[in-house]
Amino acid sequence: MIEISIPKNVTISKIAELYNQYINTGDNFLDLNLKLPSSFDKYTYGLLGDLLKFVITLNTKSNIETVIFDDDVANIDSFYDQEYAYPIVSLLWNTAAFIDKNNVNIKSKLREKQNEFFIKMNSLSRLKGNKYIFTNTDHLPQSKGLIRLFENQNGFNDDENQIKQNIRKIFDEYILTFNKKNKYEFEGILDDIGAIVYELTKNTYEWGRTDENMIEIPASIRGVYFRFHKNKIDTVLNEYVDTPIYYFFKHPFVNQNCLNELNQIYYLEILVFDSGVGFIDKFFQKGNSTNLDIIKKCLVKNQTSSVSNLKSKKGMGLDRILNILNKKGFVKIQTDKYSVYRDLIKDIYKPIDIQKLDDLKLEDWNNNNFSTNNIAKSQGSFISILYPFKSNN
Repeated sequence: MIEISIPKNVTISKIAELYNQYINTGDNFLDLNLKLPSSFDKYTYGLLGDLLKFVITLNTKSNIETVIFDDDVANIDSFYDQEYAYPIVSLLWNTAAFIDKNNVNIKSKLREKQNEFFIKMNSLSRLKGNKYIFTNTDHLPQSKGLIRLFENQNGFNDDENQIKQNIRKIFDEYILTFNKKNKYEFEGILDDIGAIVYELTKNTYEWGRTDENMIEIPASIRGVYFRFHKNKIDTVLNEYVDTPIYYFFKHPFVNQNCLNELNQIYYLEILVFDSGVGFIDKFFQKGNSTNLDIIKKCLVKNQTSSVSNLKSKKGMGLDRILNILNKKGFVKIQTDKYSVYRDLIKDIYKPIDIQKLDDLKLEDWNNNNFSTNNIAKSQGSFISILYPFKSNN
């Protein structure tokens, strides 16, 4: 039996190593065990998205027979303080066994903790730390799986203002508690953040629940995650050396506008994820379009369609996000075999004509000219946003 262990000191590079070892090889494993720690030593921007991408893709290519909680069940509360706990357990709930490090069946205890966490999300109660996560679970009973802020049994909540006001509560009371000046700045970008959450969670509703033939995916999770980060700029640069994030934080704009007197930078991470088939399978059409063209079309206003109950602002989606982040943010999109990004300080966004897709600039996160040799197709879509706050000097 193969056992894959996610260590407490996990990093983005360690997840990449696991991805290369167990997914990019193209092997399908009949049975394996997945070991999860009770907590992580440290979170960095992008870590949760990469972890979920790995587990979701692994689950489609192999049979995860058992999930091992690498601690005693008595310490399960610390596990549910971690943002990865609820979505991963939800994804694997119907197909895997769950045990602790002593080989004790803990599924009944997890059921209790899953229900508690679900109630917290639905009541907008505090989670531990300057973070928040919402996760919809389509394959569980609807009364237990849908976050009513975003949707219910009748469909998506198409009230952007209601979503915006609830996001205000979460940021005011739970996320931006470190510095009051962050709250003042947030008032100026509240409409932007509310629009980002509205647009991207709407997309997961329209795109993430069914496959390319509109057949429901057996085990489906969709969600949005917020985290406030505070770091010394030198620490951030060391963590992301040789990645596009390093060059984003090296911009004169960031140095001049976003560092305080202690050379610290405050920034917001927003991740919107789903375990669906991804942009390319979902929107593939016969013709001359390349896979990269399909991703770009998803960024052009009014180029996607749905059969949902949504009437307002339909098709604005990712084009609207690029406008919101223009001149100040960073967005990374992972789907299928691709990991692309747009640094919107370096490359200012201007809407483009659908007939001129070459004018829409995206860059390859792996700096390999979008080559997909030796890269296996991933499951799901993962949109990560980085939004730096102005300095509080």
